[in-house]
Amino acid sequence: MDNSQPGVRFTWNTHWGCNYRCSYCFFAGRWDEYAPRNVYKPADFWVERWDAMAQKYGRCYIVINGGEPFTYPGFADIVLRISRRHWPINITTNASKDLAAFAGLADPAKISLSLSFHPEYHDLEKFIAVLDEVRKKGFDGCNNIVAYPPFLKDLPAQLRRFESAGHPVKINPFIGEYQGRRYPDGFTPEEKKLLGMTETWEEAKKRKHTLCAAGHCSALILPDGGVTRCGQVGDGGIFGNFFDPAFSLLPDMAPCANEFCPCEEWKTIPDGKAEGSAPYIA
Repeated sequence: MDNSQPGVRFTWNTHWGCNYRCSYCFFAGRWDEYAPRNVYKPADFWVERWDAMAQKYGRCYIVINGGEPFTYPGFADIVLRISRRHWPINITTNASKDLAAFAGLADPAKISLSLSFHPEYHDLEKFIAVLDEVRKKGFDGCNNIVAYPPFLKDLPAQLRRFESAGHPVKINPFIGEYQGRRYPDGFTPEEKKLLGMTETWEEAKKRKHTLCAAGHCSALILPDGGVTRCGQVGDGGIFGNFFDPAFSLLPDMAPCANEFCPCEEWKTIPDGKAEGSAPYIA
């Protein structure tokens, strides 16, 4: 198997559809607004388009999220087929769907599974049991939790339980508004320490005016086929459509127009474990 690093990264937001309605989701209260833009394509179509990307850019690194990817029609078949040409592929899932059949067919050397713990829906011990099964089968990936302010009182105990189970958790600081406070600025110094937010965390995430590879070596595919530079720029950065046979990435890097880049989508291959959690700002 080719172990070289791909030169291009695509993030694929499968659809604006999810079986959860988490209070802290980027799409909270807006699912019905986005749903009419969903375009569902069969597996053969997706395989053809990803084969075209292989012809144009070689093997690509693909980060997949949603919504919930495993509720996209034919999703498992699509991923299994495109993994013949592209890897690594990282899938972020809420683990609400039975992953056993997929895990039995997928190649953990090519595909990783990042599981997100949602306290509003998950039982901690049942979620850890799912993690045990997925990791025992060789699937690497992040274990994610969003540090939503109401969760913080239980977070230390949850982190200790995950650690004792052998599944350390990546904390994603909540970004948004809660009870009149804007986050991540709204976290107290003690909370920032708990979340691993150093004094330079926010400064390191600032990208405005920086020459950026987003759109040139990486891009975000939206559920309607539109391709934008990244989730932070959103619709304002759309420069093409993935469904168009003539689609190409931008010929050069361009300055970043966004103030804050929490997910660092501009990185072709992120440091550490593969991960993918791209916010979408319309």
